[in-house]
Amino acid sequence: MFPYLKYFLIGFCALAFGGDVALAANNANAALKSVTAPKFTKGLLWKIETSNIKPSFLFGTIHTDDTRVIALPEPVAKALDNSNLFAMEALIDGDALVQMAEAMYFNDGKTLQQVIGKALYDEVLQILAKHGLPTAGVEKQKPWAVIMMLSMPPPKTGLFFDLVLENLATQQNKPITGLETISEQIAVFNELPLEEQTLLLQETLRSYKDFDQAIEELIQAYLARDLKRLGEITEKHEPGDDRLYQKIMDRLLVTRNTRMLTRMTSLLKQGNAFIAVGAAHLPGDTGLLNLLEKAGYRVTPVY
Repeated sequence: MFPYLKYFLIGFCALAFGGDVALAANNANAALKSVTAPKFTKGLLWKIETSNIKPSFLFGTIHTDDTRVIALPEPVAKALDNSNLFAMEALIDGDALVQMAEAMYFNDGKTLQQVIGKALYDEVLQILAKHGLPTAGVEKQKPWAVIMMLSMPPPKTGLFFDLVLENLATQQNKPITGLETISEQIAVFNELPLEEQTLLLQETLRSYKDFDQAIEELIQAYLARDLKRLGEITEKHEPGDDRLYQKIMDRLLVTRNTRMLTRMTSLLKQGNAFIAVGAAHLPGDTGLLNLLEKAGYRVTPVY
């Protein structure tokens, strides 16, 4: 249970372009449809500077264990090696696994079939079985938990890009911190009404046939460091419920970007930090790069 749950949690933490390339196939990443500042359309590693403090680096990740991605480019490796501390979206430890396990299951006697109806429940079971995903215990899972399971490719090695970076920082004895808590990340979906979770599950099932293609296209755009292309890819998958979609985007990216900016400020004041977040958090009017520039930092691409 725990090894699988760890993969699940990594995928959930992506919440952007990632191993879930989470919700890429069902449009959760398409917040990049919003106006993207032209200067922030190309690049994954960005230097963040302010007066009289050593520069820090912000790196956009894609949360996958694909071997094409986890081979660390030299400029990224150099910036990480030379940094004094490492920050990621959220720290993954035993407590985080317990919190996820508690949140993803109903604890009030409800079942998934009761909430989503027999027809949709049967469709969920068929798709899980067809793709070799576990069905044990699914009857007690909340709709958002099933969405996450369907929205990440089966792990091949378990060495997700975020873990690769964290392991390197650990080996170099760097302080490691998270910009969010697991509870905050879980709340993005867990606090949605069950009716809205069900609508999102329906959307996920509707687009699931295109999942592998969407993942591959996102990976190719990521390897090209093309943030603009990443956004264009998602435009091909229009959501069925625009109101709910905008609500999810606000919770998934806009609100979290503001929170992460606030919390990385203290790290930037220390200087020489290496900060890794999902690439979807970088571009756009409400993206971290634009928010940092508006806050007075010099933001320049490195790689």
